[in-house]
Amino acid sequence: MNARKKTVLIADDDSDLINQMKAALEKEYNVVVAYNGDEAVKTAAESKLDCIVLDVMMNHMSDGLDAAKALKENKKTKEIPVIMLTSVNKHYDYRSQADADFFPHDRWLDKPVSTKKLQEEIKQILK
Repeated sequence: MNARKKTVLIADDDSDLINQMKAALEKEYNVVVAYNGDEAVKTAAESKLDCIVLDVMMNHMSDGLDAAKALKENKKTKEIPVIMLTSVNKHYDYRSQADADFFPHDRWLDKPVSTKKLQEEIKQILK
């Protein structure tokens, strides 16, 4: 019996990065994309997702964080695991404040993230 192919949402404002991640993931997963936090929240509410990969900074500094909070506050999307991507840890350590109430997430990954690392993290979070 074939298991349903899992669906991953990638949300980032960098279309090149989205294309790179999508190409790496689409052999194993259905991949949908969003280019800002609002699109990510809307897509998650309208789709059956298994995991969300969400950039911290998109349209504005907290776009991804605002989206993660909205996702975790919505009963339809609150159980979807969220992997946050950030390149700002070099300048501002979000992890030191990354409790689940303030910055809702399941995992943090630093950008640039290798596609192999991203694949491993998604596989782990979906277990």
